[in-house]
Amino acid sequence: MVSVSYQAIFNEKCDFAEELSSIVSDSFDDNYIFYDEVMLGSTLVIKYIKELGDNKFTVGFNLGFDEESIWNIGQIIDSICEKLNYNDKIAVAFKFNDSTQFTLLSGLYDELYHIEMKLREAISFIFIDTYQDNFYDFLRDIDLTPQFERKPNLRKDEEERKVYLKKRLENEFFHILFPQYCKLTQLKPLKHSDLLFIAEISNNFDEFKSNLVNRGVRKEDYLDFLNSIKEDMESLDAVRNCVAHNRTPIDEELDNYEKSKEELNQKIDDFLISLSSSS
Repeated sequence: MVSVSYQAIFNEKCDFAEELSSIVSDSFDDNYIFYDEVMLGSTLVIKYIKELGDNKFTVGFNLGFDEESIWNIGQIIDSICEKLNYNDKIAVAFKFNDSTQFTLLSGLYDELYHIEMKLREAISFIFIDTYQDNFYDFLRDIDLTPQFERKPNLRKDEEERKVYLKKRLENEFFHILFPQYCKLTQLKPLKHSDLLFIAEISNNFDEFKSNLVNRGVRKEDYLDFLNSIKEDMESLDAVRNCVAHNRTPIDEELDNYEKSKEELNQKIDDFLISLSSSS
């Protein structure tokens, strides 16, 4: 059973159940030449009716559809949504729980999960190879801040951060926002305290100069990879935001996502394969 829940504001008092049932049957008329009562056998359940001022009424209701009898439930739901929008008796309507939307977003989440995990592995290797120490302070030179929710002290306390991440077998890349993957080549501006620290760890002027200049990722092939994923990540981020906040992506976002998903997956796979071939 596919279920969808709505909330509609009616401009006037009427037989709400009859009006909503009519919208459902009209939607079937638009999509089928013939249909029977089994197919139309949607279950309309009105959850509440709340009278507002100016003779308006808020009506919350559920619709259920037998997915075994209806092959194009998505089109039926789209048609119902359109008719709710343009019904003269309805001022506004909102759609909430939607089984078809959940199925779409669940599939997208599954894809995004595997892409992000592969990306974290590739980026982790880049920073491991770049620094080769302090494995819980990869972002020391990068102009972005990890999002340790409800634990802001982890950003400054390296030892506590190490304990926290080590327990979870994670690093800082598990705690950055999706758009921040595009900022891993951006160095943070040097402060006076940074210069003092660099001076303290440098044995001579040449070493000081090297520590000053050689910050962040420096290998050309690593920089090429990090720069190459930026546009793809932006396309994925638009859809990921929809998944994270339970919103429906628009067609353009889905089209860009599909194209960028394939390209990004290939770039990450190629990078990881290059690691084994160069070992």
